[in-house]
Amino acid sequence: MTHDAPTEDLQELARRISEGCTECRSCQFRCAFLNEHGAPKALADRFLTTGTGRVVAFECSLCGLCAAVCPMGLPLKAFFLAMRRAAMDAGRVSLIPYRPRLNYERFGASRVMELFQIPPGADTVFFPGCTFPGNHPETARALLDHLREHVPDLGLVLSCCFKTSHDLGRREYFERRFGRLKAKLKAMGVKTVLTACPNCFGVFAQYGDGLAVRTVYDVLAENPPNGGTALRGTAIVHTPCPFRVHGQIQERIRLMVADTGLEPQKTRQDGSLSPCCGEGGGAGLLRPEFAAAWGEKTAKKAAGNVVVTSCAGCVNFLSQHVRTVHLLDLIFHPARTMAGSLPRPRGLATYLHRLLFKWRAVFNLR
Repeated sequence: MTHDAPTEDLQELARRISEGCTECRSCQFRCAFLNEHGAPKALADRFLTTGTGRVVAFECSLCGLCAAVCPMGLPLKAFFLAMRRAAMDAGRVSLIPYRPRLNYERFGASRVMELFQIPPGADTVFFPGCTFPGNHPETARALLDHLREHVPDLGLVLSCCFKTSHDLGRREYFERRFGRLKAKLKAMGVKTVLTACPNCFGVFAQYGDGLAVRTVYDVLAENPPNGGTALRGTAIVHTPCPFRVHGQIQERIRLMVADTGLEPQKTRQDGSLSPCCGEGGGAGLLRPEFAAAWGEKTAKKAAGNVVVTSCAGCVNFLSQHVRTVHLLDLIFHPARTMAGSLPRPRGLATYLHRLLFKWRAVFNLR
């Protein structure tokens, strides 16, 4: 079982962690949540002895760093997700703090936003996700054009992977809505999904059930865009949490950063040890100081360097603490990205750009 696959029930997960955790503090040292609430063993023992403690898991970002550093290989992320699910099933959680994100999720799968543009006989689709087309509109259009040049009969699917509901523990809702999306893709002959969003990659990889999933970086590595401006300088590469357990993807992204001309600097928090950007699991909505602490860790390790990441959400959250750019912006618009002149819409403007991205695809506009 991988750390991302909570196949055991909460009781069994709690027992495993109670018996296996040595309270070595490796995870606590790296996490504001565990530093405050205690070692995983303490949380597991509390649940096993009193049946309480499930709600506290909503202060965890579900980033998986604890599992990555655990010397005992314990399924800590699965444990905290199972606690969330149990609390949600018991009706102990208010959704009010999460309404903005749930509304954002709902809009992504609405009739206004959804698009299933799949040519007859096509078996591969580009699934850009919710945030990327709205926050990086010029790059999203350039990426779509490039993919269409190199992937025969590429389809385009605009919808939502429902990662927000998944991480909130809304298991029945997630399974119903993502299951509906998955069934529709299969019914339309789709076999492979290309993702630009690490969160979408993680959801399809875990729950795709026969659908192959690849990142757009696979296609870009095989068919790189024509050379642009060669950059100079150094950068820190931030690994989004869903890529934490995918070393091959991490290495591919690092090489792509180097191909832009920037020199990636090695730190002790690279790759699987990258801290959460602060967005994960909606934890920052309850404990913004935790989210700030995680973002400040990245700023500290950057030490004045620009931070490059492959997640639009990470760009938004880390930019509050340190200069952060999206790798796809660097690949398609290197000079403008480094000069800060590439548009980065905010707020309601991102919704407009998502709709523009859809309309351009519908009417085949450039």
